[in-house]
Amino acid sequence: MKQIDLNKSVAELVHEYPELKEILAELGFTDIMKPAALKLMGRIMTLPRGAVVKGIPMEKIRAALEEHGFAIVGAEQQERQAMLREYVGRLNRGESLDSVRADFVRNFEHVDAAEIADAEQDLIKGGVPLKDVQKLCDVHAALFHDRSEMEKSELQAIAAKTHKAAAASQFLAEEDLPAGHPLSLLKLENAGMVKHLDAIQHEMTGAENVEKITGLVASLNAVRSHYAKKEELLMPLLYDYGVTGPSQVMWGVDDEIKRELGTITKALKEDAENYPLYKGRINQVCTRIREMVFKEDRILFPLSLRYLTQEQWCEVYRDLFEMGMAFVDAETMPRWPEGEAWLKEKSAQNMAAVLDGKVKLPTGELTVRQLQGILKLLDVDITFIDKDDILRYFLNEGKVFSRPLSALGREVYSCHPPEIIPVVRQMLLDFKAKKRTHMEVWRRIMGRPIGVRYVAVYDDDGEYMGTVEFVQDYQKALDKFKK
Repeated sequence: MKQIDLNKSVAELVHEYPELKEILAELGFTDIMKPAALKLMGRIMTLPRGAVVKGIPMEKIRAALEEHGFAIVGAEQQERQAMLREYVGRLNRGESLDSVRADFVRNFEHVDAAEIADAEQDLIKGGVPLKDVQKLCDVHAALFHDRSEMEKSELQAIAAKTHKAAAASQFLAEEDLPAGHPLSLLKLENAGMVKHLDAIQHEMTGAENVEKITGLVASLNAVRSHYAKKEELLMPLLYDYGVTGPSQVMWGVDDEIKRELGTITKALKEDAENYPLYKGRINQVCTRIREMVFKEDRILFPLSLRYLTQEQWCEVYRDLFEMGMAFVDAETMPRWPEGEAWLKEKSAQNMAAVLDGKVKLPTGELTVRQLQGILKLLDVDITFIDKDDILRYFLNEGKVFSRPLSALGREVYSCHPPEIIPVVRQMLLDFKAKKRTHMEVWRRIMGRPIGVRYVAVYDDDGEYMGTVEFVQDYQKALDKFKK
């Protein structure tokens, strides 16, 4: 009997059994059966993932294939999902993390980490709340805890490789990463981060110089820059391919780490005598950061290599240095020849696109170059989202938050943590319905007073055109008033 392996891509299955094209087209997979789509998306799309995207019940697909004489294999994922659902339930019922971890290690020890991430994504699509799936992230980290010391040390010895880059039409394999490739640089950041964690924990097990520990913990906040790069450069691209689960779960854990690190940093800076109260929490947050290094290396980075094209990697490379490097010296970081060539070409194109045409306004007119020069003098971050919730423009002279160019043309929701998306969505709905016309958020970020204002933009007829966001650091103004 002919076998359909659900772990294989649609393109692989159609190549193996050409008659599948007609069967799948009848089921509703008409778009992906087109030659161009089959060549591009068919290489990365499996039948279970396609079923989710197209809204076709997997039971219907299974029945149709069996009717045509195919046997389905590779259904282990469904069994694993059932186990993961049970783990979530046990945690929600109050069972200890260690107890659930023990069962997880026993049942999943030899399962690929990326496959577990796929199962977690399917749980989210199946209606399991994201906050519950995030609990599995700590259970998943049991794979890290139970590795040998030799395996753990691999995370501290990440080095860029110098193999020739794959052609633009091919996907890079991890062993083929050239020096300076975005993932090589992110791995170098992780290696520097692990060394920084080692320094903190060395001090905590030695003479415990509280002043030095406080400084090291404060410097550890550079993890925010590393997390921002993966959240704003890699995750939105994975979303485009339907890979949302691992990114959503990781982003939520990243936010927990950043909040905890901010709390600890503030407490130690306010009073060094707080150190004994926070020693355990410092150890815990350091452990969670180490575990996230492991998850990136085993899940996020391989997934990114699997899906992103050469053009997309060049876009990531363009924004990487603009967002700033963490735990490494940006000046000595290796550069990626393919990325540099792409940047040079794009720069020439962009310069040609900056016209001397005039922008006519009710109170005068300016050339595009003049307007650009004036805007660069504003020490404020400005972002414009159009009526369709697409990010169309940003000015980032205030540099409160990072703003990668790759965010342009994307839905604004892909630029925010999962837990914030409902708030943003409701605000924009209110602006469109004119239930309110603005919203303000005032809070301290890393000890600095930051004001964020969202204002609805309407035309002369009162039609909603979009929303503009103003972000400003008010520390300089406050310092002036104090004088």
